[in-house]
Amino acid sequence: MDSIELAASPKTLNYFFGSLLYIPACLIVFRLLFPRLTADAKRLALLTLVAQVAVIVVSLEAKPNSAMEEWLWDIDKEWNIPSAIASTLVALIGFSALLTFWASRVIPRRQRLWLVAIGLVFMILGLEEFLDTKYANLDWPLYYAAVGIVLVGATIAVARRSPRRQGRWYLCLFFGMALMAIGVFLIDELPLNCGAFAFLKLDGCLNYQTVEELLELIGSWLALVAMLGFLSDAVPNPKPVYRCCLFAFPALWLLLMALVSPISSFRFSLQAQPAAVEFESGARLYGYEADRKGRPIAGYFYFSEDMIAAKTGFSIHLVDQVSGDSIASQNRWASREQAFFLSGKSYLRVYYQLLRVLIPPDAPANRALWVVLTLWRNDDESFAPIKILSSDQRLLSDTQVVLGELVLRAESESGPTDTVAIFDQALRLGTVDLPERANAGALLPITFRWSAEADGAEDFTQFLHFVHDESRAQWGYDQRPLGARLPTRLWYSGLEDSEAWAVPLPADLARGTYNVYTGLYRIRDQERLPASDADGKPYLDARVPLGDLIIEG
Repeated sequence: MDSIELAASPKTLNYFFGSLLYIPACLIVFRLLFPRLTADAKRLALLTLVAQVAVIVVSLEAKPNSAMEEWLWDIDKEWNIPSAIASTLVALIGFSALLTFWASRVIPRRQRLWLVAIGLVFMILGLEEFLDTKYANLDWPLYYAAVGIVLVGATIAVARRSPRRQGRWYLCLFFGMALMAIGVFLIDELPLNCGAFAFLKLDGCLNYQTVEELLELIGSWLALVAMLGFLSDAVPNPKPVYRCCLFAFPALWLLLMALVSPISSFRFSLQAQPAAVEFESGARLYGYEADRKGRPIAGYFYFSEDMIAAKTGFSIHLVDQVSGDSIASQNRWASREQAFFLSGKSYLRVYYQLLRVLIPPDAPANRALWVVLTLWRNDDESFAPIKILSSDQRLLSDTQVVLGELVLRAESESGPTDTVAIFDQALRLGTVDLPERANAGALLPITFRWSAEADGAEDFTQFLHFVHDESRAQWGYDQRPLGARLPTRLWYSGLEDSEAWAVPLPADLARGTYNVYTGLYRIRDQERLPASDADGKPYLDARVPLGDLIIEG
């Protein structure tokens, strides 16, 4: 009997995830929390809920006729309508906290200080939610986590000394912040799913970043309900001016977002890796932005109106540095929709272009990849690459410029069971498979298992020394630890991998027993990297003994 295969579209799954989040949250809030809000707080909570649900539905159902319309309603893009609504919601949490602090004089001092702190944090987060400048700093997750931990700790400390009736608001706030954190730190890291979800076959590709946005939206709304609850308790009968401020703030914030939006030519200092690449057509690249794993996010270009009319576009490829094969790519038309003025360059006008690449699930991990940009024009349905006139970046050809490099990280293996050596730079050599005997002139198979406890920054080469036990004559062989496929500068914290070497032994290698040593040296200055055993005892001359090898005729 043939098995039944169930299929679902990504849009259907997004509706399912949204229902799974919104229905229970709304039922609990309306049943347990809404009766304790003031009339104004209820109206504001309902308005914000309706606004975000409407944005979600339009985003999922929209059938854009142009790139502009696609960007305008895309829930995962910045500086558009969904981004402005999300930003307003987060900022409104902060404003409600500050209004509670200002309007009430009976709140204990510790809670007043907490309201000011959490209010300012959420106001800043609201601005960041719209501008999305955090990727300019690769350590942004660390800073976000630190702020979150401090905020949660302070909230717990204040909650423990607050009246029991306020416990419901603290609990709602914790749930809201937890959902926001899950979206930012966990869901955002999930890769594109183009295969199956659980027992369902996907009719298309599921982008988990949409789920991330849903989590952030419902989490923000729960946090807002909690803050409106604090306001309702502290000021049950607010003055008319406070009521006006509460409802006027969202409109004023949206106006502010319109004023500072890069689309409205806001003067903006480029927070990206600077670049200077000039193309034959007159197009120029001024900056390139990547996430903390090196994956491309955006580029800042100059395109004239004539270039757009000539159907100029660009391609981003992730190219294997050894084979030269492209393992993922994205083609896009150039546009002038999102404009910046770069301060410091006489306010030069540039245009933001999205460079994100959808990486297939079966893309090879632990291989060095170049991020390669090509500009082209559509001439009579043929795509002609545009030559590069000058570049401060590496070129693969006269039409291909390398913007950066990255490695797709593999899932952690079981790791080496034993530690042979620990090197500076947090590199660890695990078990080594070395044969007892070999023939001169043959290939010597050796397998090395490596792990890293920190991100790499420099290139190292691994050496093998064979020292004759009697004559002390020495022969050596050098190779990168994991071969050319993954230089040590691209090693990452948590890396666990192995490499099988095939060392060509000289045909005239003298018979006898050889002591075998290994180690690492820095390519730029040939300095050996200090090494020690598992107990921390340094190895002499930074050479790690691997055992003996008998060379036979």
